[in-house]
Amino acid sequence: MSMDIATDETGDVIIDPETGDFVMVDDADQAVATNIALGTNEGELSWNPDFGLNHLHVIENLDDIPSLEAEIEDYLESQFDNFVSAEIKDIKRNGRTATVDLAVTYLDDSGEETTVTAGTEVDNIGTD
Repeated sequence: MSMDIATDETGDVIIDPETGDFVMVDDADQAVATNIALGTNEGELSWNPDFGLNHLHVIENLDDIPSLEAEIEDYLESQFDNFVSAEIKDIKRNGRTATVDLAVTYLDDSGEETTVTAGTEVDNIGTD
């Protein structure tokens, strides 16, 4: 199985802050699909208004990690048949914006667990 260099939602290469190494993923397509799913706000797509993570719920739960993880896990489970788990690794706040970084685990085609780095940026502009 080939390994790919992980990228974030902006296409930047992800470097592990603890080791300085590139973060690698087994399935770049799964990482891209995860970032698209997390980065799309529910109702954002006029042709598929039910698709997307409710970013307002993410904002409301930034201080309640268990609830936020449960919200994200419920959403990803509804989108991906091979979803196993999601773990919040970091939340970066910058004014009205927050970036939630995750380790998301899926089952690959051989039934082995593989973890991809994913994340979403949310803001509360227009919500108050």
